Amino acid sequence: MNKFRNPSAKSRNGADAYLPMLSLLCVRFVMLAALPFETLISYGDYHHFFKLARLSAEGGGLPFIGHWIEFPPLFPYLSLAIERLVNGQLHAYVYSIALLMLVFDLGNLWLFSRLIQRVAGELRGERMTWLYMVFLSLPAFGWWTFEPMAVFLMLLSLWLILERRPLGAGLAAGFGFLTKLFPVLSVVVAWRFRSRHMAIWTTLTAVVVIVAVLGTLFAVNPSMASASLRSQLNKGSWETVWALIDGNFGTGTFGPLQERLDPDFALQPIGKPARIPLWIPTLVAGLILLWIFIRAKSVDDRSAFPFLVCFWCILLLWSRGWSPQWVAYLIPLLFLCFSQNRALIYGVSLIMIALLEWPVLLSRGRFDLLWLPIIVRTLLLVMMAVESGWSVFRKPEWT
Repeated sequence: MNKFRNPSAKSRNGADAYLPMLSLLCVRFVMLAALPFETLISYGDYHHFFKLARLSAEGGGLPFIGHWIEFPPLFPYLSLAIERLVNGQLHAYVYSIALLMLVFDLGNLWLFSRLIQRVAGELRGERMTWLYMVFLSLPAFGWWTFEPMAVFLMLLSLWLILERRPLGAGLAAGFGFLTKLFPVLSVVVAWRFRSRHMAIWTTLTAVVVIVAVLGTLFAVNPSMASASLRSQLNKGSWETVWALIDGNFGTGTFGPLQERLDPDFALQPIGKPARIPLWIPTLVAGLILLWIFIRAKSVDDRSAFPFLVCFWCILLLWSRGWSPQWVAYLIPLLFLCFSQNRALIYGVSLIMIALLEWPVLLSRGRFDLLWLPIIVRTLLLVMMAVESGWSVFRKPEWT
């Protein structure tokens, strides 16, 4: 029995989430009404998404079939459907995407409330839900990209795993992989904190979804599908310590849209080659993750979140690239993992560093100062990995 739960927590669980959801809804609508249209497209990727959708309408064919694209297929096809529904009108497209991301963020807030109530006291759960609502109010992490969609699938998969619903968890993880790859990481929680039978079914369901979608796209046009999936692997390092070592001071953006029509452009290396062979950090990270997986002592549901945070931090330290909007995946997990004060310290620090990268430095062309947020962010990831890992290795103090 979780000593932090009380009999009224379950009955209040839904009500606790609705008021923050209503508040977020009001905040977003007020921002839509008060802020100029340029707010949604000046610093974000909505205009880029629109141009990619227009590429199909102007003879470029479908994503993964007529042209290669740097994203997994789910959002590009959703974006294309919205562009067709609004008849190619930029304003209507941007506001439609903004409203869609609002729907996903409302879902994120609801799922977060469910998760925090599962592992924390009623009062702390309510406070942390409000804090997460404040984070979601920031346009940088709710409107500039389609991250809310992927975060929703990550939290949904995690919640369904803890609820012991392998089919739903596998579907969410599979579609999450087809959105932004990251949500599939939730499957490791099933392997560590649930039965082997459930972990196998969750994983198999996710694999079936992924293979069915990608297999169809490969069957139609293997060259474009392969170029789409391999494009991210050929652009070198960016915005990480690996980029500093390699001498790459650019971002992870690709070239002109017309290059998407030729799969050979997706395979051309971008930036300077890696000075440290990829297999070395991969081997080190893999051994650390395997050791954590095997040696972790706690099996209580509350330990699932520091376990996942530790995995996330190590994978981000291993990753050759980094995008500031990835903070959106870490924030809810930090709130679920650490105490309120620790979560706020880490969360606010990551948010400030992300905003320093973009739009403060990069939009002004100050690539020469990019080393500062990279170093500070890397140190924070190391600290979070150590602290979350330490709590996983401690024996549980509850029964």
